[in-house]
Amino acid sequence: MKILGLSFGKKNANCDILTKEALYGAREAYPDAEIKFINTQRLNIGRCIGCGACSTALEKGKDNNCIIKDDFQMLENEVRAADAIILAAPVYVLQPVGQFKDFVDRFSCRHDVSAINWVLDKRRSGEMPGDPDEFPQERLKRRTVSYISVGGASTENWTSMGTASLHLFGFPAMMQVVANYNAYSMGTVANPYLDDELIERMHEIGKRTAAAFEMNPEDVEFYAPQGTGTCPVCHQNLLTVNGTTTVECPICGIEGKIAINGDKLEVTFSEEQQARARGTFKGLREHTTEIQGFGAICAPKIMANKELLDEKMDRIKNFEKYIEA
Repeated sequence: MKILGLSFGKKNANCDILTKEALYGAREAYPDAEIKFINTQRLNIGRCIGCGACSTALEKGKDNNCIIKDDFQMLENEVRAADAIILAAPVYVLQPVGQFKDFVDRFSCRHDVSAINWVLDKRRSGEMPGDPDEFPQERLKRRTVSYISVGGASTENWTSMGTASLHLFGFPAMMQVVANYNAYSMGTVANPYLDDELIERMHEIGKRTAAAFEMNPEDVEFYAPQGTGTCPVCHQNLLTVNGTTTVECPICGIEGKIAINGDKLEVTFSEEQQARARGTFKGLREHTTEIQGFGAICAPKIMANKELLDEKMDRIKNFEKYIEA
């Protein structure tokens, strides 16, 4: 088993400490596991520029490699090789540090299990070029992951999008989440080693994340020392409301029904809805189908309005000239 710890925080600071303690827990449970830790702070990971080269290459029968060359490729290869992952990131302005999102934007969509299989099916049917068997299937293998969000604020809502945003890393690759942990109030804790319960929980996260990889997915119990949350899939407490009794989990994209029982708000998500959460193949396939349908809708519009669009785009391409006219 290969276990990877990723810290997007400062070297030897809280994220490093909590990630490494989780890895120590994994080592206790699996003495023979191959364990690796990476701190990303000094890595050069540029942002996705939306060039589309990765998806275009895949549809032309090639690999969907990112054409931007920096430290991203090294980190990507380590994630690909891992079976179980512990990921920690500090909260800067309500959500994780920007480097985390830069990595996610270049990694996660290129490992979307549904999108890749959609192309491979097209290759098998002859609708797209390329040998489907040449694509490295190990990239689509099952992985387990646990998320640790670290924040200094003692007011929990100042870290409200911490663990929620970390889910963006693993759901396209259908990684099974074993635990979320919001390590907020670190400004009052001072140092993780002054909170024995926190360290114990990190050890448990490490043990459970590793153990879950060897279990049937259905048998994995979500580790929730801070509570199971409102959504039964991502275990977050975030909801999108629209003025009706139907609400939506913004992380999983599934609908639930709300009811008031005394002073309590109860939210029920059906099994059918849970089965189409973003991190499931069904949920991902909904999005793949939506995206693949854009061409048939947009191409005729663009062709029918070519002259108008050329005129309008000239104002964009030559903005400096037009704005001073």
